[in-house]
Amino acid sequence: MKSPRWLLGYVESLDIQPLGRYRSDCPVCGKKNTFSVNDDGMQRLWFCFHADCNVSGRTGIKLSKDFANHALSKFKVDLTSPTLPRTRNTYELPDTFVSLSRNLDAELYVKSVNAYDAYLAGRADIRYDFKRNRVAYIVKNGNKVVDAAGRAIDGRNPKWYRYGNSSLPFYCGSSSTAIVLEDCASACSVSTLATGVALLGTNLLEPHIEMLRKYERVFVALDKDATDKAVSMVKRLCRQVPTKLMVLSRDLKNLTKEELDDFLRSHID
Repeated sequence: MKSPRWLLGYVESLDIQPLGRYRSDCPVCGKKNTFSVNDDGMQRLWFCFHADCNVSGRTGIKLSKDFANHALSKFKVDLTSPTLPRTRNTYELPDTFVSLSRNLDAELYVKSVNAYDAYLAGRADIRYDFKRNRVAYIVKNGNKVVDAAGRAIDGRNPKWYRYGNSSLPFYCGSSSTAIVLEDCASACSVSTLATGVALLGTNLLEPHIEMLRKYERVFVALDKDATDKAVSMVKRLCRQVPTKLMVLSRDLKNLTKEELDDFLRSHID
């Protein structure tokens, strides 16, 4: 939808600090909390996230001397601040993360990898990143967001993209039994019967081990081509928590629900 002429003046009139952000109901379509304005220190950019609206534009404002000095001083403070938005302990979700239902391909992908039930049940926080065209799995430490992992849904590389720099894994579920897997979708797929813990790769880090210590038992279920690494992980984890190898003939997220349930119960029960 093309932005109406009056919208430029509206955005310019908003009381936003340099390098600040603004979120509100859209003044064009009226949808709740879908209108975003970002002041980058040079101009203001606006966008409505609603699928039926999508108005967007930029002001192209030339800054006054006072405005520029304010922006630059704030930028300097942000760079030296000990609490930047992206650290190992916290991550600020970008405005480009919207509801999964906003993109049909994203929703169909989540359903195809057996992660949709976890999403509907609230065990996993899954969004759609319209900027990168990825399904974004939100990585949390308790209730605090620390990172996100995005899965491309259009065939682009890399297939997986880590947004922040946290070393914590993605987990899904509340069972006392944990299954260590490679990716977020697989972790979601097992979460009805166990807690899926996604390493977001095939390397077992110290923060992973520290987290896994709290479980009563652990199963390591990496892809078949990473069996040697899986065996090594079992040996390391056995010193901390009862751990067994779960040998996979197929990727868990690609099984039918019935096949997945039978496979998990044959190992866990």
